[in-house]
Amino acid sequence: MGKQPLDRDYEEIRKRITNRYNNRAEFFSHLVAYLVVNGVLWMFLQPSGTWFTIAGIFSGLWGMGVVIHFIQYVMKEAQERAIEREIERERAWRRGSGELQDGEIKRKRDRLTLNHDGELIEIVEDDAPVSRRR
Repeated sequence: MGKQPLDRDYEEIRKRITNRYNNRAEFFSHLVAYLVVNGVLWMFLQPSGTWFTIAGIFSGLWGMGVVIHFIQYVMKEAQERAIEREIERERAWRRGSGELQDGEIKRKRDRLTLNHDGELIEIVEDDAPVSRRR
């Protein structure tokens, strides 16, 4: 029973990594197919005629598809990085740690208090004891 949360985390992490790998593989296979088919197509065409025009339209439209696929791939990667960054920020906030790590935030409520007039004031902590400051 103790291994169930670990197995669930493992499966979730594996699924996310597999999805990222599949997105990358799909884009690069699309790009290779485009380059190979268009390379062969343009190698056998004469620079004039109807087939040349049709091949140009075909290559242009498919090229736009490759560009769109590239944009989707980049956006998915950026989304994953943003999600990971936010997860780490949320973990840091929940821990309430006073130490800042790369990309972490510090909760302000640990340093702020209300004065007698109801205004927020920042608590400044000094390393020196109060008796030494005088």
